[in-house]
Amino acid sequence: MQRIYRGEERDLEGYDLRGAELSGANLRACFLAGANLREANLSNADLEGCFLAGADLHGANLRRANLQRIMMWLSDLSKANLREANLMAANLHRVNLSGADLTDAQLDEKWARIVSLLTSKKGNGQNYAGYDLSKTDLRGADLSNANLAGCSLAGADLRGTNLKGAILTGADLSGADLEGATMPDGTIHE
Repeated sequence: MQRIYRGEERDLEGYDLRGAELSGANLRACFLAGANLREANLSNADLEGCFLAGADLHGANLRRANLQRIMMWLSDLSKANLREANLMAANLHRVNLSGADLTDAQLDEKWARIVSLLTSKKGNGQNYAGYDLSKTDLRGADLSNANLAGCSLAGADLRGTNLKGAILTGADLSGADLEGATMPDGTIHE
């Protein structure tokens, strides 16, 4: 059973905020695990330090939102508007960012590179040597010719990923899901 937000609560676990008008709202340090914020307007909202694990933010407007230090693992941010959002020190492990607009978003260097990697449409060829990409959702990413030497890809979702020509020397692929991935030699992993 989902609950409806009434205005002052800080524990919003499982609340139904679908399509809510929360532009400029102070939701700092709220507990929003599993909340439904699908297509909600959170532009200019302050969500610093929020716990959003498993939240549904599909199509949400988070333009210019303060998302510093948020915990978002397993959240759905597909097709969300994150233009000019502040995501510094945010935990984005296993977040679905497919179709999200991150134009001019402020990201730590690691996440900026990962977002670049996820949104790349052509052969990648980038240097991610030594990066910790463990448990990152990289489904369908183009990592062709990328340098992934020494990377931790432990538990990463690499289904359908293009790794053709990638350098994987010393990379940790333990527990990674490689189903349908194109391997460096061009073979398809079964």
